[in-house]
Amino acid sequence: MIKLVFTICLVLGGSGAVLYMSKQTVDARYDELRSLKNKISKAEERAAILEAEWAYVTRPDRILTLSDRLLSMRPITADRILPLEAIPMRRTEPEVKAAQTEVVQ
Repeated sequence: MIKLVFTICLVLGGSGAVLYMSKQTVDARYDELRSLKNKISKAEERAAILEAEWAYVTRPDRILTLSDRLLSMRPITADRILPLEAIPMRRTEPEVKAAQTEVVQ
């Protein structure tokens, strides 16, 4: 009889210890999950802030005022535009080789 009671107490104590260790493992996992969710929400918040900042920085009216103020660019006048005939055409491959051999000799 005493062996039976001792065996039952031992089994209950062992299962209690296993249950306690399982609970501790689950609690640690929940803490880790909570920490990861917190990090994810902070990262999403930072991403939203960066998107808003990017939208502010790349506004067309802001870019126009900055370019006018900082680049000092003016429209091209008509006298600066050349006709197509004024642009020298690219030489073909045999002409380039002939010009190179003339320079070497």
